[in-house]
Amino acid sequence: MAPPLTSFRRTRRRRFQLRSTVGSMILAASQIGASSGFVHPARHRRSLDSQWSRTKDERASYNRRHCPPSRTRSVWAPTARGGLLMIRNVDLPECVIFYGTDSILDCGSCSDDASSSSSTTAASCAARPGVSRLLNECREVGTPALLLTEHQRIDELQQRLSSIQNSEDITEFLEDGALSMRSSLDECVYAPSHPYYDDPDASDFYGLGNHAPSPGFILDAIESISMIPLGFGGSSGFGVKQEGVERRPPLPKHCVVLVSGPDSRPADDDDGIDAEAIAESVGAAIRSNTVSRARCTAGKLAGARVLYLEHMGLGTADAEDLADAIVPGLGSDDDWEVVSLDDIATPGSYWLNPPVSRDEDGNRVNLIALCSAFQDARSTNATTESSSGKARDDAVSTSTKDTPIAAAEDMSEDEMARILADLDAL
Repeated sequence: MAPPLTSFRRTRRRRFQLRSTVGSMILAASQIGASSGFVHPARHRRSLDSQWSRTKDERASYNRRHCPPSRTRSVWAPTARGGLLMIRNVDLPECVIFYGTDSILDCGSCSDDASSSSSTTAASCAARPGVSRLLNECREVGTPALLLTEHQRIDELQQRLSSIQNSEDITEFLEDGALSMRSSLDECVYAPSHPYYDDPDASDFYGLGNHAPSPGFILDAIESISMIPLGFGGSSGFGVKQEGVERRPPLPKHCVVLVSGPDSRPADDDDGIDAEAIAESVGAAIRSNTVSRARCTAGKLAGARVLYLEHMGLGTADAEDLADAIVPGLGSDDDWEVVSLDDIATPGSYWLNPPVSRDEDGNRVNLIALCSAFQDARSTNATTESSSGKARDDAVSTSTKDTPIAAAEDMSEDEMARILADLDAL
């Protein structure tokens, strides 16, 4: 049976009244919220749909009048992700420099000036934990590694490295060129793969006599090798473009110098020069008088990062004010924390930005004038020592020549008569 017409009309009237009541409530809420900056979600959503048909100025004016940013945002409104994140490239080291054989070898009480011919010394030395792993990472990504020494020549150092206990952990990298050796006692030359190898006149070396605390030895060693820089890109090589990149020497700001300490030996025990006075003559501040501090100063002056290896235990470092980071060691495979190539990248685990060349007071230095001053002072001192040695040799030679005459003057009369009798028989 169909419902009466009056009942149907009554139902429609009630629905209309209810709809009007809800509409009135919504309208009242929107009017009340307009003064407080509130916009109904549905209305805000419709307003957003209509904004795309407006011009840029009209949309900006609409947003200023109807959509205050702090109070009109609803759950349906598009929101920003908190802030814009900067995309930054991670630069791996272009060269890893082991400054001193004690940064790559564990020889106990032995040091750089230990005799390479001593079998006892060779038997007591071994490659430090983590050195082989770090060199293998450098070989995989094409980062060259350098081993610098100030007390041995290249042939002596090579013989010493081949005589240590686990020599295969280092010699394999020397054979394939992943690790190169440089000595401050020998002239730096270009490697065969260097773009300047066929044009040695284009060399820009500071020359001999520029070992620590002078940065010339580090800069010459970096200049003598070459590498192909990695291209800019995202993670896993995304977007990396490598075509057209030429070989070049590593940039000092992307090099990391590893210094082992503490080493209390004088930095210039054989030269007899005053490094502080030489630095003051060119307006630089150098007060390092030990080997480990002098090497950190040299790395800092060269514009490279300095990683200090505190191999004698926690709290024994003597260059807290010079090193960029201090670690107990590179870490073995069994350690909880190890120093990898990513850790010493820029940015990495120890620093964020590339360094700049600074002296011990944090001031810029004219490196050409500083290296030239060290080279002149040490070459002059070497010439003086050579002249003194020659004078001593001449004095000894003269005294040797005069010895027979003095002995002849002290001959007795009997000895003289015997010599004369022998001459008469002839």
